Formats: sequence, structure tokens, C-alpha cells
Amino acid sequence: MCGIAGYFNPEHRSIAEALPLLRSMGDLLAHRGPDDHGEYVAGSCGMAFRRLAIIDIVHGQQPMYSPRQKSVIVFNGEIYNYQELRRELSGKGVVFRSNSDTEVIVAGYETWGEEVVNKLRGIFSFAIHDPEKNLLFAARDHVGVKPFYYVMQDGYFVFGSEIKTLLKFPGVTASVRTSMLPRYMSFLWVPAPDTLFENISMLEPGHTLQVSQQGLVKKRYWNPDLTSCDSTRSEKQWMDLIDKELRRTVKEQMISDVPLGAFLSGGVDSSLIIAYMNQVSDQPVTTYTTGFRPEDMAKDVILSDLEHARIAAKHLNVAYNELILSTDVVDLLSKLVWHMDEPVADSAAITTYLICKAAKERCTVMLSGVGGDEVFGGYPRYLANQIADWYKHIPGFLRTTAIEWWVRRAAGGSSPFIRNAKKFIKNANMPFLDRYFGYLSYYSEGEMQQLLNNDFKWADIFSGHRNVYDEYGKTNPVQSMMNIDLKTFLPNLNLLYTDKMSSAASVEVRVPFLDHLLIEKAAAMPSTMKLRRLERKYLLKKIADKYLPKEIVWRKKAGFGAPVGAWLKDQAKEMMLDLLSEETIKRRGYFRYPFVKKLIDRHLDGFEYNANQLWQLLWLEVWHQTFIDR
Repeated sequence: MCGIAGYFNPEHRSIAEALPLLRSMGDLLAHRGPDDHGEYVAGSCGMAFRRLAIIDIVHGQQPMYSPRQKSVIVFNGEIYNYQELRRELSGKGVVFRSNSDTEVIVAGYETWGEEVVNKLRGIFSFAIHDPEKNLLFAARDHVGVKPFYYVMQDGYFVFGSEIKTLLKFPGVTASVRTSMLPRYMSFLWVPAPDTLFENISMLEPGHTLQVSQQGLVKKRYWNPDLTSCDSTRSEKQWMDLIDKELRRTVKEQMISDVPLGAFLSGGVDSSLIIAYMNQVSDQPVTTYTTGFRPEDMAKDVILSDLEHARIAAKHLNVAYNELILSTDVVDLLSKLVWHMDEPVADSAAITTYLICKAAKERCTVMLSGVGGDEVFGGYPRYLANQIADWYKHIPGFLRTTAIEWWVRRAAGGSSPFIRNAKKFIKNANMPFLDRYFGYLSYYSEGEMQQLLNNDFKWADIFSGHRNVYDEYGKTNPVQSMMNIDLKTFLPNLNLLYTDKMSSAASVEVRVPFLDHLLIEKAAAMPSTMKLRRLERKYLLKKIADKYLPKEIVWRKKAGFGAPVGAWLKDQAKEMMLDLLSEETIKRRGYFRYPFVKKLIDRHLDGFEYNANQLWQLLWLEVWHQTFIDR
């Protein structure tokens, strides 16, 4: 995990005082790379780098020239198969000066050109300046673990790992892309390539980008087959294949020259990762688990993982570190917003930052179970969609007079069961895609009209999701939802806050479930291997049964969020009432205050659980003060 930034002008326009500018851009990324820094200036190109030393600590400094001294690279991430590629390149006559994966990428670029990205297995974003061809070549990893932002400003292409470093470049200003507000309010995040900043974009996962005198050209290099189903294998054969692939990817991702550990949530994903780590390591794996005070948990809907984490830790014989978190969320919010850059209002960002901050005391690299739900079918909405298909076969009079009547009139809405049941009933009779969008969005179309001042088209909010469905939806509904989540929800929410919050603590997080070769194989599994009757992640759990206690494998799913709902009624209440006051809401002009007040009142009264909606409004206001108001 490192930080990269820079600029390029193919018209050979250089910048006066380039080195001080690059150093100031790099300084804003110091948390991503506290171990070293470096700058490169060559005519109309400048690049800055901040290093978190993990591989080849002595010789891995960047920006790094290629072995032939023709190109220069800045690189953020890890290439897990770099030693294999190094041997292949050495066989072609390349003489390396270091043992770093960085040099392998730039040497690979000079040997294979843009095709180098198809050789890489890892997590990465990088930029290569090729002076001979007068171009800048950049790429982002297959699923979007590492971010890459960019903007075109007065002929300059400006890029960086975080948006804040782009804002340091002369002429790049921060303003709100108001057309994206409906999407942010629907999802808690804005889908790439857009951001909530006007004119600032994010390179999509699995894409390359080239800037030259011919302009800016993007290409997609990873376009996996996510629609074909291989029904020739038996369940046992699928188990053996996925078991082998998981063991391989965990082993590859344990390469490190610095201390390495893992997150242990007590769920099947993180516990299974650690079980494979045990097969590789001859020492107990260092693990970190978080929980919140019982009084906070009792007032919220977040389920505690501590009991199951302790069971898993004992069974796996790990070096177990348990953290009971009690934090001043009022002071913490502004810090997290600054590190996140974009508004990404998932409360799991809080938990991720705090556990990474604690883990940094002993570990620089942590393995995570992120991605298991998208790859193997773990989200409740997958099951809800299947139940909706069964639900449609219940006679209409029975649905209306019994089930739906009871759910719609149930007292209060703060119970997780009642909230989810109401959402299910509202969307169950819709066509498949509209049903999925209903599960995904935090507002209905009518509620969005009550909330927003500006006009919007409901269909536009989901246009990116529809595009993915049109390309990858030619299969059964379960796999279609997983494909959409893999391309939208995963990179724009889970991976983004994981990267930003771990980087804030100077920790690198690796995600074995998101090895792109594993994803391709898992996509071909029949949907019944992922969702079997009422059991999600069926085949993965069958594999986990070999390594973990049954109470871990077959337990109820718990989230990774923080008890924000309780905090908004207690320690964060005054902050909420201040930042979401009538004066503030009207001054911004984005929202209608009566609807915001309704969200607040019904949450404080316990009639509805509106923590997610209120948290995203708070996050947006603090983001506005931090980046727009400056």
C-alpha cells in the first residue's frame, strides 16, 4: 500500500517549481506511505510517491526506472506473481537491479506493452511515463482494490491515489457534481467513473488509460465470462476446485517482508481465510477482532460478532487480539471524511479504521474476508429475490389479507425484521431488476422526490447497474445480482472504504476472495452451489465445514458496521441536530428540510431506524465543509 500522484502534458508544457508542487502533492499522501518518498520530473511529466515498505525494503524506492532506463513508474499495490514474471522476463534478457514487484511491472511494460496488465495477478494502480513515445500509461487492478483518480485541467492530466492530492494542482478546484446527488442518496456512494466532485473521475476496475497527443483513451482489459454455467462438475468436484484455488490465493497473498496478520470477525469468510493461513504459516496467525460496548449494541440493530470470534480463535489457535471500541464519533467523523475524500457513508468505515489503527501496532499487512459475499452469494438480497419468486405463487387474496396487511400495519419500524419485511413486501411483486434496485436503494422514488430539491430521473440513478445487467445478466437471477454487485457495489463501497480507512492507519489490506482467477472459476458454478434453498454461500460453507466449527460455518450473518443508530440518539445527537438544522439544510439547497426533519424525529422516537440515511446526510455536510467550503 502506497500513495501515487502526478501530472502529464503531452504538448511538452512543463511547470515552473515542479518539484515543490510534487512534494506537496505527495505530502498529502504521507499516511499511505510513511516510510519513504520520492519525486520524478522530466519535462512535462512529474510524479510523486509515498512508500509503505513491504517488498524489497532496501531497494524498492520509487519513482523507479525500468532496467533499460527507458520508462519510469509509480505503483501502489502488490503483484503476487511477480517472481514468476521476473523469471520469464529474465529469460528474455532483462537484467533486474532490485527484487521488487515494481520493477517487474515496468520491465513487463517495455517487453509486452499494454498487455502487461494481462500478466499481473494482484492489487494495483500505477502510472508509467514513456518519454520515447511521449505518453503516460496507467492501469487499475481487475476488481478495483486500489483507487486511481484523475482530472484533465488546462491540457494537463493530473492523477493520484486520493482526490485531495489532485486539488493541490494549480487550477483544480472542488465543486459539487449535483447530478450525482440522487445516486449518492440511493446507495451511500457514487458509481465510478463519476465522483461527487465536478470534473474529477475514477478509473474503473479492470481498465487501462493512455494519455498522448491523440488524447485520453480508456480500454477494458478484464472482461470475464460471468454468464456461462458449468454443470458438468459434481458438488464434490466443485468443492475440491474452489478449496484448491482458495488455498493458492491465500498462500500467494501472504508474501511479505514485514509482519502480516488477519481480521477475524467470527464469520465464515474471515475464519476460513485464517484456516488457510494456518496451513502456510508455522507460527500462530496474529488476528484482530472488534466489538462495541454492550450498552451501544443493545440500543442498535448491529449484531455482535465477539462470541463467535472467540470460538473461531480458540479453534484456529491464533494470536487473538480483541478490541472493545468506545470512540468519540463526533471528533472521529471529520477525520474519516478527510481520509475518505468521497462521501462513502457506510458505518463499517468506522470499524475498519479503528481495527486497522490497532493492528498497525504489530502488523503492516492484513488479510481480509472482503468479497466472499459477492463471489459466493452471501447477501440477504439474493435470498430475498428467491423468496419473492416463491411468494408470487401465494394466492393474491392471502397475501393482501394476511401477510401484507400484518407487515404494513406492524407497530414501529425499528425492528430489523419489520424493516426488512416491509421492504420485501414493497418490492416482491416488481420485475426482477426493479426488485433488486428496491433492495439496494435507501429511498423509494417517492421518498427521493420528497427529499431532493433538484429534478432527477429515477431510471438514471440505476443506469450503471442496468448497463452491467445488459452485459452480464444473461443468466439466472442469483448470478445476475452477484455480477452487478461485483461490478458496482463491491468496488465503489466495500473496497473503497477498506482502502481509504486502512491507508489512514498506514496498513495494507489484501483480499484473497477477490483473486481474479478465483472469481472467474466461481462465476461458472451453478447458482444452486451458491444459494441452496434458504442457505447462502452453500458450497463455501461446505468447504469451511472441513476446517471450522459448525457454529461458525452455519451461523446467522452479522454485519461489520458500527452502532450509529444508538450514537445518533446519544453522543452524536447534538452534532446531528446542529449539522442537519433547518438553517444548514436550506443554505445548502440540496434537500427539503421537512423530510429531513421527519427522518430525524422518527429515528429519535424509535418509530423508524433511519441511521443510514441520517449518517449519509451528516457525512455529506462534513464533506462539504471539508472539501467544498475549504
